[in-house]
Amino acid sequence: MKSQTGYTIIELVIVIVLVGIISAVGFSRILRSDTYNAIIARDQIVSLARSAQQRAIGRSDVAMTIQPDGDDLEIRIQDGGGTLQTAVVSSISAVLSGDVNEQDGCSVTPGADTITNAAPFVLSFDELGDLLAGGVTGAAGFPEAVSTAAHVCINNDPAMSVCWSASGYVYVGDCIE
Repeated sequence: MKSQTGYTIIELVIVIVLVGIISAVGFSRILRSDTYNAIIARDQIVSLARSAQQRAIGRSDVAMTIQPDGDDLEIRIQDGGGTLQTAVVSSISAVLSGDVNEQDGCSVTPGADTITNAAPFVLSFDELGDLLAGGVTGAAGFPEAVSTAAHVCINNDPAMSVCWSASGYVYVGDCIE
C-alpha cells in the first residue's frame, strides 16, 4: 500500500479563514487612510503651538495661523520678518472650529466658529510666550484678547480638541474651567 500525503479539508479551511482575517485587517488600513488624519492634524497643531510659544519668548510679534486649504491643513508660525515655520498635513474628513475665552468644550457647544480657508484661526503671543489675542478671522470681535483660554475642535470631538491656557500652554482635550 502506498501512503498518500496532502492536506485535509479542515486544514485548508483554517488557512483560508486566517488569510481572510489578515486581509480584512490589512485592507481596512489601506482603504481608510484618512482614519488617522484627525489625530495627525491635532498632534501637529500641538507641536507647532509649542514651537510658536518658544519662538515668542523675547519677541512681541509671533503669531500662529491654522488654515485649511482643500484637503490639507496648513499651520504657520510667523513674526514681523515673515514665516518662521510651516507644516502641511492632510485633513481629509476633518472639520475644524475654534473659539477664544470659551471653555465649554467641543461636546457642549459644537461648531463654535468654523475654521475655513477664508477664515483661519489665528493666535498671537506676547514676549513672555503668553497668549495675547486671537480667534477665527471674520468672527465677531476678532481679534479678541485672550483672558482665559482658546481652543480648536476637530470634528467636534473632545478627544480631538486642542486647548491653550492664557499662559500659552497647549494640551490635548477640552479646556478645563
